Amino acid sequence: MELRTRTQTESRPVLISGHRNPDVDSVMAAYALAALKHALGHANVTPICPGLMPERAAWVFRQFKLQAPQCRNDVYVRVGNIMEENCRAIPSDLSLFEAVKMLKEANAPALPVVDSQRKYLGILSPFSLLSDLLNIGENADAEKSLTGRTVYSSVSMIQKVLQAESLAGTPDEKLRHFDAFVAAMSPEFFDRHLNSAHASEPLIIVGDRPEIHLRVLQRPIRLLIITGNCPVESSVVELAKFRNVTILRTACDSATVIRRLKFSSPAANASLNRTAAVLARDDMVREIRPRILSSPEDVFPVCDHDGRLEGIVSKASLSAPAPFAMILVDHNEITQGIPGLEEVPVIEVVDHHRIGMKPTAEPIKFTADVVGSTCTLVAGMYRSAGLRPTREIAAVLLSGIVTDTLLFQSPTTTLLDRDTAAWLEKISGTSAGDLMKGLMRIDSPLAVKSSPEVIDADRKTYMENAYRFALSQVEENNLELLHRRQAELRKEMERIMAEEKLDFIGLMVTDPVRGNSELLMAGSPAIIRNLPYRKRADGLFMLPGVLSRKKQLLPQILAVTGAVPKL
Repeated sequence: MELRTRTQTESRPVLISGHRNPDVDSVMAAYALAALKHALGHANVTPICPGLMPERAAWVFRQFKLQAPQCRNDVYVRVGNIMEENCRAIPSDLSLFEAVKMLKEANAPALPVVDSQRKYLGILSPFSLLSDLLNIGENADAEKSLTGRTVYSSVSMIQKVLQAESLAGTPDEKLRHFDAFVAAMSPEFFDRHLNSAHASEPLIIVGDRPEIHLRVLQRPIRLLIITGNCPVESSVVELAKFRNVTILRTACDSATVIRRLKFSSPAANASLNRTAAVLARDDMVREIRPRILSSPEDVFPVCDHDGRLEGIVSKASLSAPAPFAMILVDHNEITQGIPGLEEVPVIEVVDHHRIGMKPTAEPIKFTADVVGSTCTLVAGMYRSAGLRPTREIAAVLLSGIVTDTLLFQSPTTTLLDRDTAAWLEKISGTSAGDLMKGLMRIDSPLAVKSSPEVIDADRKTYMENAYRFALSQVEENNLELLHRRQAELRKEMERIMAEEKLDFIGLMVTDPVRGNSELLMAGSPAIIRNLPYRKRADGLFMLPGVLSRKKQLLPQILAVTGAVPKL
């Protein structure tokens, strides 16, 4: 049965990854397992390649016209993974009255304020509004204060906030500083009051007082607000039009008008909080967590390089479950996984190595067996599910098997590897031998790669018997290249050893054609002295018949570390 898609989906994204410094088997196992998950309806599953794509793995994807998985250097949880992307933001030209309504509707402790280009200006919160209302603090600004008579707004915004009708004049959008006065006294006394105030642009609030209406229109005022929907004589309206004065009539009483006027200012004019840490999408959560948790703010903006708001992060989001999960293939030890793995829950493992992972918080699916290739196990999962891989996926799986078993020459090879490869050959229409020939035509690693690339191509780190060490392996048909480059390779190994605080490090160069390997070691003299291999005059160890790091080299190394106590 060919692969088919169902409607079932994963509840959160899942990444499938092999070990760091990946080889063909781990990359192909991740890719084929993701295809199987898709066929079973888990659409939100993505294979990744930790670090650089091996050249031979890239060749397989090109050969069978497949899109190679994304390469990633880490899986650390980043701000972009936890931020609220489609967050509400207050436009800078929105009135404070409407901004407060947005805060209430969003049920948020604070909201960012942005301009017309969505550039972040600051955070508006009830605390910043309270500061303006009380006009307190070291940097109290009288113009931003929500007390006093000065109102910074436009006639248009005032009309909206008061839900008023215009009886005369056209409400414009020009922002001004108005001085608000309430005509709650006799006309004569009110005249004297205005004269003593020396207001530059008075705004008059008055009810049903025709004599006040006419008297104030003799003055250079910009706006007359009639409260309580009181009637206005036609002569007053005509005079206002002649004097170019806007008359707004609202159902609000004078007390309500006074309160709302202060909230007719644009949100950008409020005392916005500009001390909140501005985050970037790529910031690692592990790095910003201490700063966020120790901050008095609850909401933090996420901006791009141009200062445009992309989202927000709240303190609560830091304690939320991880935004994605991991499936591990071809390894199960966290130290061998992609950096950041320790922060992400592992929900499944498919592996053919020793079990060295730490206990998990919840039960997980664990598929393991003594076989030569992880791809053998993945192919078996297809069969168990009653599915038949496509021609291309069968070729991918076959590639992993022939490389990890060295075309069935490795001592790790089992009958199941051979039987599975035969099944995949029929489906893919290609032979294991032809695949191996194509893979071996890829340029020699010791001929074209730098020392760091050679050593890091397939390096695994171990912690056993108090020793911390690393073992690398590359396949090379021309071992003479190892002899020529031994000095520079050793120098790089010593650098890695010092940088990562290793006790020793080894590079096993394997010739799959002739079926043997040579080993370059650096580090602990006691360990190197006790290795059970014949040593060449130039210091390299001869490993005849040794092809497997996992099954042949590592057990010998572990035996030596167990027998030689670390000083």
